Amino acid sequence: MHADQKYIDYLKSNDALGIQSIYTQFGKKVVRMICFNNGSEDDAYDILQESLVDIYHMGLDKNYQLTTSFESFLLMVCKRKWLNALKKAKQIEVTKSTDDLYGIEDVSDLTLQEELEHIERENEVMRVLATLGDRCQEIIKRCITEKHQEQIAVSLGVTYAYLRKKKSECMATLMERVNMYTSYKTKKS
Repeated sequence: MHADQKYIDYLKSNDALGIQSIYTQFGKKVVRMICFNNGSEDDAYDILQESLVDIYHMGLDKNYQLTTSFESFLLMVCKRKWLNALKKAKQIEVTKSTDDLYGIEDVSDLTLQEELEHIERENEVMRVLATLGDRCQEIIKRCITEKHQEQIAVSLGVTYAYLRKKKSECMATLMERVNMYTSYKTKKS
């Protein structure tokens, strides 16, 4: 389970402060993505709201366990919803000449596929991370989710220098195992 599971829990428990933190942290990114893809700010907030409702139901109905960052998951859900909305509206950009249309490629499926592959890679890393020792898992997860490593060191009761060294060692082990896992998976396929 990913550390960002708390966001799904906020939705499931209808935690007003938690839900507000979702809007604060991720709302602008969704707005930017939708506006960049022929939408308005109103469209973006509608899509965000619908996506959060879908994630809420997924959390309740399937007891969904997040294995990637909530941001990646939310953006993927919003992107899918927006692409579906565009397809329903059959919205295309206005061009000066029909000749311009011949050079346009639909990269939405490619972008979505890349996003799904990115999420799968994150999931693989999280699976491999779970094979490391508890201390390495804690250090890596906290360094990913928290900003100030000096504060992490203090809370763990170690020096900042030790934390940096240990994090480096843990990351090296993690990357080595991820590479082994990936090459094993490729050979098996």
